[in-house]
Amino acid sequence: MVEVIATTKMAGKHRRARRRNLGSEKPLFSFPLVVMATLGFLSMIGIFVFLSINPDDPSSANTKTSAIYKNPDDLPNSLVKNLDVIMVLGGGVPESIDKPPVYVQRRCDDAAKIVGKYAELNGLKSTAAQEGGSSNIQVRGSSTHEALPILCLSAGTAHLPQALSSDGLPIWESTACAGYLQQSYGMSKNVYVETVSYDTISNAYFARATHTDVTGWRDILVITNQFHIERTKAIFDWIFVQVDSGKKKKRREKYRIHYLASPNVGLSEEAIAARVERERQSEKTVREKLVPKYKTLKAVWEFLNHSHSFYTSSKLLDRAKGNGDQIPSEAAKKSYGAT
Repeated sequence: MVEVIATTKMAGKHRRARRRNLGSEKPLFSFPLVVMATLGFLSMIGIFVFLSINPDDPSSANTKTSAIYKNPDDLPNSLVKNLDVIMVLGGGVPESIDKPPVYVQRRCDDAAKIVGKYAELNGLKSTAAQEGGSSNIQVRGSSTHEALPILCLSAGTAHLPQALSSDGLPIWESTACAGYLQQSYGMSKNVYVETVSYDTISNAYFARATHTDVTGWRDILVITNQFHIERTKAIFDWIFVQVDSGKKKKRREKYRIHYLASPNVGLSEEAIAARVERERQSEKTVREKLVPKYKTLKAVWEFLNHSHSFYTSSKLLDRAKGNGDQIPSEAAKKSYGAT
């Protein structure tokens, strides 16, 4: 009987000791371990999502829109230093070979200022000092580091007759901008002209199709006036960022577009108001009808050649017969260079 009691007491001690030992053991999963495992799992998901993105799919392109700057001094040095080209949009009928409308002259002035800033940041000589040197353009990946190119855009406007030179040929809007830059700043070898486009959509399309896709320019600053900047941004974002070229590209070959809005100098308040209203309506058409429908360069080409009033043969014939598109108001014509 004594032995049974003793055995029972010993068993009780062992059970109590066992409970104490169990209570002192560390849990299988500590809090830091759980946190580390969770972070690791989330990292794996992030890597999977990143690798699953198709860089050739336009929907996966970097479509984050750039800010619109209002003054050349507002552009960050890092942005200016790495630019490949400045695009200056034409804006109306020029008075002469080197005298575009006053508000377009301001676009050129801003472009020239940025070229100077680019030269300073990259340790280059002034553009005028390079005029006797090589005319090589700066191409992405090239070891040649020349003056920052300026690409002047536009043959003319669809809303007014062309200005004519002494030889009876048209003075292109882009040529007048180039003439102004040469006359005012001594620039010529770093200035290029696009002489096919007649509106902002064709500005963007032909700038890409005949210049940037060829040269490799990818970091681009687009300059126009404040009254024109919102529609310009919608169109250039569409043509350069959202549209698929149909060619396989690496991520670093994607376009990066930046915008500078020059002041609306040289225009009356009435002319600006009339033009702003036209711009608002046109921008809405671009965003709601054109961007969703035309998603490749080929599709944009088809739009220009089958639907655009200045590139479709039948529409050009109708226009020549007096059955063209709606003519802008007299006030709006002032913002296209009418005198």
